[in-house]
Amino acid sequence: MTRARYYQALLAGAVIATVLLFLLAQVIRSHNRNGFAIFHGDLPPIPEFEPSDKPELHEPTINEPESEIQQTSTSNSVPSETPSKQWDDSWNDKNFWPNISKSAQTPASVSTGWTLPTNHISHTAVEKYVRSILDFENDSPPGFERVSCPSKIGSRYSLLRAQAAGSGQVQYFFALSLRQSTGIISRLMSSIIEAMRFLGPEHCAISIVEGRSDDGTYEILAALKMHVEAMGAQFFLTTSSIKPKAEGEDRIKRLSELRNKALEPLKVSAATGPINELAGMFSPDALIIFINDVGLCPEDILELVFQHVNQDAHMTCAFDWILDGTLFHDVWVSRSLVGNTFFEIPHDGSWSYSQDLFFDDPDGRRRFDEFQPFQVYSCWGGMAVLDAAPFAEGVVSFRSSKPGECLMGEPMLLAKDLYRRGRGKILAVPAVNLAYSDNEAVGTKDVRGYVHDHINVSKSKLDQEEIVSWQRAPPAMVKCLPTFDNPSWVEPT
Repeated sequence: MTRARYYQALLAGAVIATVLLFLLAQVIRSHNRNGFAIFHGDLPPIPEFEPSDKPELHEPTINEPESEIQQTSTSNSVPSETPSKQWDDSWNDKNFWPNISKSAQTPASVSTGWTLPTNHISHTAVEKYVRSILDFENDSPPGFERVSCPSKIGSRYSLLRAQAAGSGQVQYFFALSLRQSTGIISRLMSSIIEAMRFLGPEHCAISIVEGRSDDGTYEILAALKMHVEAMGAQFFLTTSSIKPKAEGEDRIKRLSELRNKALEPLKVSAATGPINELAGMFSPDALIIFINDVGLCPEDILELVFQHVNQDAHMTCAFDWILDGTLFHDVWVSRSLVGNTFFEIPHDGSWSYSQDLFFDDPDGRRRFDEFQPFQVYSCWGGMAVLDAAPFAEGVVSFRSSKPGECLMGEPMLLAKDLYRRGRGKILAVPAVNLAYSDNEAVGTKDVRGYVHDHINVSKSKLDQEEIVSWQRAPPAMVKCLPTFDNPSWVEPT
């Protein structure tokens, strides 16, 4: 008799647990924010390892920015697997673009549409990464520690959403080139997707060039692509065999090729021809939001776009930092409005003056200290907003130096070409501060502050002191710096 009651109790408990799980699933499924679905449920099907594969766990390689400067920080992330075979070369230089003629489906009903090119990462690890990306508000998803971001977006940025509403076109085009990025991908992609949700996914597109990673970066992006498309945004995913740092390569030329490849959908949309599914996709005043492999928050993205639009700029940049926000990173490609590097680099190539930014540009220094935007000759800073039309029309593109031209980085050459075409409204925004790992981003936010620490994100208009008085002409001369110990001065255009 006692045993019968025991089994009856077990059965009743199982029934109650089943009902509770069902109700919980319905709550999660119906949950939404800003009117758009957040997919925390089952992932789309992802090919599993072959049964014979027995990968060993290890920490994925921490991504470093494409720079001569070596990073020393680390980042916590979900363990990946030791590669059991090399990248399949048949996946080189592939385009996985959305099928524009078909309506987006929810991830639960989407077929795979792709297969793993390698055994670099398991289904379980991919699932953890994607879940962390979609779970924006959680600063510490299981297995992840990432920079904390504000859970609410200020009303300051509502105008950006309103400007695109009803157009039926893409207004905001996110572009990235990523390789070995699992160390930063969780917060990076989570913040981008959250910004897209706010702006309206139907008015956003994202284009990523992935560069033969062996840490699972491609596999995570391929799984994430289906969720982004189910939101209503367009996701262009491309692989590339270009290796900018390979021996004998022209690094700037190769980096330029990767950036241009990320912008290829813009060029295709502007091309004339009998069949062009991308024709008319992008608004005539669409904006490019080019983002490096950085830790950032949605407010960083939105503030940079807000400044670009309201200042009527042609190029708008953030500030990127290393060593916990104490050392400005992109000094090689950045020049002030007097044509000099953001801090002085003497002939011995030392960085002993790195803390004295804008020492010979008093107005720039004042505005930098007050976290107000100001005009510069060139910049990048880990993220840049650009007018899309000149790129779509082929008026400008990323490039390397021509014969006889000073050796410069591709962002500086872009600024030079923009000035030549009367598009020299180039803006640096010191309220937006980024770093190249989550640990570094935490330190940078502690030292440099968040956007909302310096900006009233409830005010939808620029304060009078924020407004930049544009200088039409470039500086008389610009510092040429092929190497840090070999400076000279050249004409700006």
